[in-house]
Amino acid sequence: MIAALQHIGLVLFYILLFVLNLLIFLGIPGSWIAVAAVLIYDIASGFSTVGWVMLLVMIAVAGLGEAVESFLGLVYVAHKGATKWGVLGAFIGGLAGAVGGSFVIPFIGSIIFGLAGAFGGAVLFEYFCYRSLDRALQTGFFAFIGKLAAMFVKFALGLVILGIFIYMSWN
Repeated sequence: MIAALQHIGLVLFYILLFVLNLLIFLGIPGSWIAVAAVLIYDIASGFSTVGWVMLLVMIAVAGLGEAVESFLGLVYVAHKGATKWGVLGAFIGGLAGAVGGSFVIPFIGSIIFGLAGAFGGAVLFEYFCYRSLDRALQTGFFAFIGKLAAMFVKFALGLVILGIFIYMSWN
């Protein structure tokens, strides 16, 4: 009976970690919150479940997720032919949109306005640089897609953290 309850508790904790990773799409650092939850769990188990080495691996994966999210959108838009001004516009617009959007619509505003800001910033900067609306809109589209792809990559890395924890904790 005790073992069954422990497994039920673990499955509920796995679901919680998955939901925490979904927060990435709302602009909340879900991977880091999940790593913190795993750390608390491991402290409670006397570091017998995950251990320091795997905790450090999880922290590295979460850090990689942050780096990928920060740069993938910019690298993607640059790869698609944007100028340095279009890339800069996508970065500033995405950042300003995410920050401002969280004030306009709590939680989901940061993602909606972050994506819109990346698009708008890239269009604005690229248009002012080359005075070509077609080129500017194309750059904005790629900035939007790059930012969205970055979110999904960060989410996938969050699932890697969850997978590591499931592997280490399921007996």
